Amino acid sequence: MNILQLHIDPVYPPTNGGETRVWKTAEHLSSFGEVWLACPWQHDLELPGGVRAVPLDTVLLRRKALRIYAWNALQAFDGNHPLNRLLTRAVLRDLHRQVPKVDVVVCETLQMWGAAQQFAERFDAKLLLTEHNADFDNLRQNLAGTPVPAPIADRAVRNLREYERQAVSRADAVVFQSESDRELFAGSWMCARVIPNGCDVDEIRSAGDPKQLREDLGIPSDTPVCLYVGSFDYGPNRDAAHFIARELAPAFPEVTFLLVGRDPPQLDRENVLSPGFVDDLPSALALSDIALCPLSTGSGTKLKMMDYLAAGLPIVTTTVGAAGISIEDGESALVRDDADGMREAIATLLSSEATRDRLSSNAAALGTQYDWEQLLSGYDSLLPSDDD
Repeated sequence: MNILQLHIDPVYPPTNGGETRVWKTAEHLSSFGEVWLACPWQHDLELPGGVRAVPLDTVLLRRKALRIYAWNALQAFDGNHPLNRLLTRAVLRDLHRQVPKVDVVVCETLQMWGAAQQFAERFDAKLLLTEHNADFDNLRQNLAGTPVPAPIADRAVRNLREYERQAVSRADAVVFQSESDRELFAGSWMCARVIPNGCDVDEIRSAGDPKQLREDLGIPSDTPVCLYVGSFDYGPNRDAAHFIARELAPAFPEVTFLLVGRDPPQLDRENVLSPGFVDDLPSALALSDIALCPLSTGSGTKLKMMDYLAAGLPIVTTTVGAAGISIEDGESALVRDDADGMREAIATLLSSEATRDRLSSNAAALGTQYDWEQLLSGYDSLLPSDDD
């Protein structure tokens, strides 16, 4: 079986949650045949296992300003706007040169939908759409409170919603990351499955070398650590970092707030440490006392939350951070949606070992449900069988 998978970012080695999800999916699908993973790769890249890199050589993907910001801005004119049509043609040109006949096309992002649909039609291949988020709802949240005039913002959201609804309706199967995202498309025809994000539970629990990482980061052995994991080139993660530095860190000068992930913002707080991407995530989790997820916007499930759970960390999160996960406030995490509530929750965890232990134990038990191998088996029945 030949499987084509399409994404707008290089995903190996993965450095954020979305890239990890796509790469783990590619690894799983490779057990069914050869996976052709099309992204704006470097041309000389070799991938492990049964995954082949298909370089997409277009400036429309290489520049984030075009593939994300301009693509979304032009939704104010039309869902299938001129930039989207140009991107579809450029991607198809590269696919036709490099990819043989395929049996399955897996589209990982709406920017690739036009190319995915046409390539699948060419070979009568099964077409799967992965909804990492409800994109129209993300756009609505991101435009709220901006200077964009309401009529323009509303039109952009409405156009993207219709474009996304058509994609969901026309795909042979759709994979959502949360039940709440699937419900946003109720009424659309679809064969749908909810497969949340996961983690490598055993790897996370290997704990790495937290003592060495603590020394490398210059964190004293007796200093409590609150951890936030995220790629800070993503707006909601960047907003969360500033929220931590502005609203949480000043209230706890005895605590180090550790922000781990690529492209960290420069934050002028003595007790906020942002070293950037850390290769040894298990060590960062193991050296921490509390995990934070103060996201205010977004949809889908947050991969950082799965890592926190698997590590058995006491978690303070917003409702957005807990979306799509079977979290019970006060049992597997403390769910707070404002700065006062988060400060109170952190203070409670710092002062109460019993509360920390209870949340830690319950989080670890819940985390075992989100192992990648178990979750990604949900794709198996969506693939063509010998009888198809």
